[in-house]
Amino acid sequence: VRDVYETGYEWINHSLRPKHLDIEEVRMSVGSKECSQPYSASLLNISAMSFGALSANAIRALNTGARMGGFAHDTGEGGFSAYHREPGGDIVWQIGTGYFGCRDKHGDFSLDHLVETTNKHSSIRALEIKLSQGAKPGLGGILPASKITPEISRIRGIPMGQDCISPSGHDAFSDADSLLDFVEQVAESTGL
Repeated sequence: VRDVYETGYEWINHSLRPKHLDIEEVRMSVGSKECSQPYSASLLNISAMSFGALSANAIRALNTGARMGGFAHDTGEGGFSAYHREPGGDIVWQIGTGYFGCRDKHGDFSLDHLVETTNKHSSIRALEIKLSQGAKPGLGGILPASKITPEISRIRGIPMGQDCISPSGHDAFSDADSLLDFVEQVAESTGL
């Protein structure tokens, strides 16, 4: 027997008089007064899943849902693909340690590539900096050469025919102070 009145026991009841919620009531502003483009974020969004881990059709479907539902779609660290932008849903572009989509030919962070892409695509509403490999902290990640298609190579800005290594940490910053400097430089340069 369960005591439904016990502290910590939770449930949801149907209401005889449900309240209509204005969509603005269930959103929160992301970005302080210093932010040139604060984002009104839904409390529920699509979490980070990369193209390559998911198919083009899956990315399109998720982004279509984000557009229809008025919430954001996080790209995951695999970069910002055409499939993320086709349906027109709001995008949070995740920047991980591999700097996919915003890296130079040596694999280092490229502010120029980031600015160029964010300026071209207004659907990118926010940037997220992934600090390390969550499932493999301290180890980094690997995408074997055999799984790198020409399309993944183009989207991520990585070479064909060799393993793609996501380092365990960032090269663009090394401590809390340089992380904040990095964030400020990115924000000032992109307007996000």
